[in-house]
Amino acid sequence: MKILEIIDIKNNSDIIFAKNTLRNLLKQLDSQYDSFLIFSLMELSTNLIKHANSGKIYLLQSASEIMLCALDYGVGIKNIEWSMQNGTTRMDNSLGMGLHQMNSDNHYNIEVISFTQESLHGTIVLVKPRNFNPNILSLQLLYPTEKLCGDLFTKKGRFLLLADASGHGRKAYKSAEYIKEYFLQNSFSCLLIDEFFAKLHEELKQKKLRGTVLSLFEISKSSIRVCGVGNISLWQKKDGNYTYSSQKDGIIGEYFSSAQTKEIKLKEMDSVIASTDGIDTRMMNKILSKIPKNTSSAMIALCSMHFASIKYDDKTILIIKGVKDEPRF
Repeated sequence: MKILEIIDIKNNSDIIFAKNTLRNLLKQLDSQYDSFLIFSLMELSTNLIKHANSGKIYLLQSASEIMLCALDYGVGIKNIEWSMQNGTTRMDNSLGMGLHQMNSDNHYNIEVISFTQESLHGTIVLVKPRNFNPNILSLQLLYPTEKLCGDLFTKKGRFLLLADASGHGRKAYKSAEYIKEYFLQNSFSCLLIDEFFAKLHEELKQKKLRGTVLSLFEISKSSIRVCGVGNISLWQKKDGNYTYSSQKDGIIGEYFSSAQTKEIKLKEMDSVIASTDGIDTRMMNKILSKIPKNTSSAMIALCSMHFASIKYDDKTILIIKGVKDEPRF
């Protein structure tokens, strides 16, 4: 899942800009859901102004599907179930059809998360295909003033790589891209992962590239083996509860310590969340303790980017779900 556009919504002219941006995007993709998505965008954008004074619209894409997300820091919705019913509204001269109608489409539905505490308040509404339920999901946001990112997520066969090069901009991006190519072009085994990391460490030093922290995930049907060095945060969901851990210190290319390796057993409905240091772990812990147990991976990723985001940093989140009797790839 990737973010195509982020649009600030503060007034009616922003809504028109968002509508035109979405319409042009849908034309390029020849989408058959133009009218529904544009209606949803107008409803979500209007609600941002009416109920939260301002907010953001994310235009998202997964494969050929377009999704919408509205995010704000308003007072929150105390009764989400009530707000989804037809004819409910807090505003004068409104039919109260927005959220209910968005949730009644045959192809799309909506997911709503809202917090109403003083230290955690705001709402996220995600418009997504009804069958959108990926086993592996990643989402990334860049440093606010940069177009190139030092964070990296890529995959090869049953292996996934999440990495974070020091700093921002072109040098960090160049380091991340080199690690990506090194990962894709070389063979390795988690049983000999220190040898792989040590060689990468020397390559980065010789080429005077940025030091990097990383996690390598080897996926099987019932477990994940995690091998990594440095500050990548991990949360494991088991029986509906999340536990937090992080990798031991080390920065490949600057100073190298042996990789931390562990195996995590995954049943259906279990999951593992990994993030780079653009995500505030204290706020993420609070979010994960308060969201419903059936919250989708997409919504968890968006919550982390909106509520637990450290503004001046690249940030990437990866979510791997347990599956039942089916391959992951």
